[in-house]
Amino acid sequence: MILLRFDLQLFAEEKTELATPKRRQEARRKGQTARSNDLSSALVLLAALLFIFQVMPVSGMRLLEFASHTWQNLYLSELDIHTSGQWLWQMALQAGQVVIPLFAVVFFVALLSSTLQVGLLLSATPLSPSLQRINPLEGFKRMFSKRALVELLKSMFKLGGVALIVYQSASTALSWSLEHIGAEMGKSLANLSKLVFNTSMRVVAFLLALGLADYIYQRLEFSKSLRMSKQEIKEEYRQAEGDPQLRARMRERQRLLARRRMMHDVPRADVVIVNPVHLAIALKYDPEQADAPIVLAKGQGYLAGKIKEIAASHSIAIVENRPLAQTLFKAVDVGEAIPPQFYQAVAEVLAFVFRIQGRR
Repeated sequence: MILLRFDLQLFAEEKTELATPKRRQEARRKGQTARSNDLSSALVLLAALLFIFQVMPVSGMRLLEFASHTWQNLYLSELDIHTSGQWLWQMALQAGQVVIPLFAVVFFVALLSSTLQVGLLLSATPLSPSLQRINPLEGFKRMFSKRALVELLKSMFKLGGVALIVYQSASTALSWSLEHIGAEMGKSLANLSKLVFNTSMRVVAFLLALGLADYIYQRLEFSKSLRMSKQEIKEEYRQAEGDPQLRARMRERQRLLARRRMMHDVPRADVVIVNPVHLAIALKYDPEQADAPIVLAKGQGYLAGKIKEIAASHSIAIVENRPLAQTLFKAVDVGEAIPPQFYQAVAEVLAFVFRIQGRR
């Protein structure tokens, strides 16, 4: 009989829990975010094509007119270094009026796309040198990783989709050309321009759909990569809140200090109301400091005995009133004034004590 042994610790670190806010903040600080480059590229391509087809014709026509005019008048002037420099400078200015706005649109859309996906984020961590990037073994692992396989399949699907759209458009263009062999040049160019624009928009629509799907996939994968094990969450909580044992010791120490202060205040009490063994509540009434009697100390069991012992040693009146002791113990904390519903009962006790002591 063959006995199989399983190490249960292999299952203890399974990352099944959603990432905590702290884990997500650390990842963001390192530049790790869910981002789709395909979506950004599709948006940039869309903006560039719209700019080219809507704005570029006017600017391009001005550039062609300038070039034609310059070329026609070039033979009228002497061609020297100064004239050539002026001609090239004017051509550069005219070309800049076409190219610079295009670059500005592309840059703005790229920045906007990145901001919409990950927000405003500046991190130098991804740019810092890392030995893993030049490690051949790590590079080999990345080549055959799940991410590399997904990127390969995505690229093949993207290439196939674009090729299919271009093939359909080319077939349509060929059919139109065969049917309109004798068409005017202007009409043919207009139809060709329209065909190129429609084909470009179909390609962009396909890439946008693929980019949106990739963005959803990247978010899911990123969330999965940040998952934590139960032990990691415990460690994070321990680091954030401190060691539970240490916090328990601190709470115990705080209770001891509060108890000592409470016992130190017992000699200032006017009366201790008891029940008669288990509970003890020490009250102080000073009209100049408070409108109602204050609970200086309270306790049950051992603490009740200590309160009564201190009260007896300082000749403080101890009055047995079981109902009042029970209700005061539950309703009022140390350092608080008694609520109005107890005024009458406590006033009777204090009046009795003050009458015995000869006080008013």
